[in-house]
Amino acid sequence: MNTANHAFAGAKTLALQVEEFQDLYPQLAADVAEYQSYIKSPIKRKARELSARLVLGFIEEEESFQGLRDLLRNPKSGADPEGYKDQLRDAVQRSHKRLVESGLYSAGAALEHARKGIGVFRWLAEAKGNYPSLPRGVQLNTAPRPNRARTNKGAEPPFDPMSIEEIASLLGATFLTDLAAFGGVRNSRGTPKSLGFRYLMSFMQANPSNYSDTLVAALSGDPNTTCEAPVVKAVIDECEAFMRKSGAFAHPTLSNLMRHCGYLFEFLAEIKGRTYPHYSRRYKKFGHVPIAGTTIADIDISGAEDLIGAPRLRRSLEIVRDAAMEVVRSNVSYFNAMAPARDDRLLVGASMAKVKAFAAVAKVLRAEIRSLEIAGVSQFSKLGVRTNVRAVDKAMTALADPEIWRQMSVSEFLPNDEVLSFQQIMQLVCAAIGATNEAVLAAKIVFCTETGWNAQPMEDIPAEVFVFRLKDKAGIASASFVSVFKKRAGHHVQAFLEHSTLAEGRGTDALATWEDAERDRRWRDFDQRHLLSYTSPAYEVIELMRPLVEPLTQLTSDEKAKSRFFKYLGWNTAVSTNQGSINFLFKHGVLATKGLSLKLIRKSFLEFNMRVLGSVESLRSVADHAGTGVLMPHYLNSKEMRRELEQSTRFFQNAIQALIAAEIGTPLQVAMSTEDQEWFYNLAMVSGVGSACGYGVTMPVESAPALVFDPTDDQVRSLLALSLSLDAEEPTANPRRWRLVGIPLRGFIEAIETKLKQSGAGRLLRRIRKELTDDVRAARTALPPLNLSGGY
Repeated sequence: MNTANHAFAGAKTLALQVEEFQDLYPQLAADVAEYQSYIKSPIKRKARELSARLVLGFIEEEESFQGLRDLLRNPKSGADPEGYKDQLRDAVQRSHKRLVESGLYSAGAALEHARKGIGVFRWLAEAKGNYPSLPRGVQLNTAPRPNRARTNKGAEPPFDPMSIEEIASLLGATFLTDLAAFGGVRNSRGTPKSLGFRYLMSFMQANPSNYSDTLVAALSGDPNTTCEAPVVKAVIDECEAFMRKSGAFAHPTLSNLMRHCGYLFEFLAEIKGRTYPHYSRRYKKFGHVPIAGTTIADIDISGAEDLIGAPRLRRSLEIVRDAAMEVVRSNVSYFNAMAPARDDRLLVGASMAKVKAFAAVAKVLRAEIRSLEIAGVSQFSKLGVRTNVRAVDKAMTALADPEIWRQMSVSEFLPNDEVLSFQQIMQLVCAAIGATNEAVLAAKIVFCTETGWNAQPMEDIPAEVFVFRLKDKAGIASASFVSVFKKRAGHHVQAFLEHSTLAEGRGTDALATWEDAERDRRWRDFDQRHLLSYTSPAYEVIELMRPLVEPLTQLTSDEKAKSRFFKYLGWNTAVSTNQGSINFLFKHGVLATKGLSLKLIRKSFLEFNMRVLGSVESLRSVADHAGTGVLMPHYLNSKEMRRELEQSTRFFQNAIQALIAAEIGTPLQVAMSTEDQEWFYNLAMVSGVGSACGYGVTMPVESAPALVFDPTDDQVRSLLALSLSLDAEEPTANPRRWRLVGIPLRGFIEAIETKLKQSGAGRLLRRIRKELTDDVRAARTALPPLNLSGGY
């Protein structure tokens, strides 16, 4: 196995060789070197040169590029470079196609090389002037991205969006021109901005009605058709309800599609000289609907299918934790088994085959560690340092045989292949040096199932993992909480941190300081802390991973990686803290269950604790959130959780009312400003809860403010604008907010209107209402926002 050249075999075969590049294109090589000098990163410099050599390699193979080849070999020959720009563009395009078809590069890598090559030749043309230029927008053959909205998996849309051509045939060339002005036409497929309207047209075609026929006639420019804004809104509402019922679209996607329809109709209404129906996007509200909460019990973990409710949730967490712990133990076992090769120890009494196997691994290990210590990257990386090249390459060839590894008694850690690939060998080598990506992620899974921490605080656990140790538990926290704790800890506590077990007075002082730091709140909201019991699986996994992660600190110069506990070694990433998702890393077993993620594990942990604690309020300290507003939309958005929160809200309302009622005869002074007191009084009286809050009955107010309404045009207009806002928001209003604010305001407005009509001001009301309605339809005025469709 020629491992030194394995990763770059495609470049060796398709690119012009470096020696040929220097000999055949000396001036071009010098100019490219000048271009490289402006790039700081050595890896990026090599990548730009490789991209240029890939294009030149194709030019050398094709006889049709003879003239272009001669010009690039001698750019100072006096030939007109502009006469060869079409040939250069053709060469770049065909070179990219060759890279894709060769199979040596992925589609993304081939596209990246083509773009970098274009950048090099454009710089040469602009900076030197004697090279052919490349026009803007060089077309590269890439797979087209599907122009479809994001849909829910397992459900197909009820119809496809109508094509631009069909829209033109139905609505005419004038409408197509206006649609293009809106930005809805860029090619034959249309852009996402017009996608919502195209779905709307398909809906009207598949479900004709009086409303849809009227709207289509109005959009086609029929002068005899009158279409009002309510018709447009009704069609959009019907389309949205029909598409939502199909279950094919996620709620945010569908709202976005229909919102773009509103933008389009508003744009069309403002075009002068057209007869499009009037419409304003404010006529339709799109409320945010949080995604329903899910837990690990909803993704069918193998082994918990027959259970329901809390037992299923508990069992699912245990199965995932045990599977992750097995991955960690397997990596630790392999790491310990490779100690003779890592430490270069003599194996006394071992067979010759086993001695040779460990010797082969030891050669690769020593060379890999040396490269990491010197350059911070693998010996097979572009910037790696090779040591004892022939011996290492020979050892790598021998290690491709799984039988060599079986001699070292690590059969259970081997992949099921007859011949190991270069990547598989390097993964085994890295696992012998320290923690791997899979082991670190599995350790985080175990830690999350026991503590419920977010992913970021786990990544921020410092290298000195335990802040202090007591007789039965140890304190662990993310970086900024540790900083606050140590600033508050006394010298007699700091002297023993991370060195011994704090006992008696020191332990008591440490716990007191820990609680003081929790109350301080100067650490960031997403930082977390925990007191781990020595019998906890989370503590066990930390202790198992410690010997695997500690050696990696000396193999990197990255200060961030050095300062963090969770880090891993990869042959192509070196020492890193950046990890992929669970489903990306694990392809088999329980951890490969579709949908499993650290966020889902945290959700499951919180919901399980919710069942134990019985209150969202009590769960705040477990979740480390200042308020319950974060818990609802992100973790606990289920019917049970919402019902519990409503019960909690009513409980506190009743408690406050009881406190106020108990103070009859003695006014209760609430710590609020005079303005806030007045606002609260007005809200209580208008909402009809004044008596419950103590106003007028239990706490008589001597000089209650009187309501004075002056029926001027401006006052009446404001009152009617408030009434129209209530009409617009009632269909989408949050039921709780509508009961609290909407209904009292509605009664307030109707009471004043009734009083004005009894006083002979009915004509005034009708006149101002008509003027206000006309101004709203013409978008000359905006209704006051009430925000009744928000969350809790």
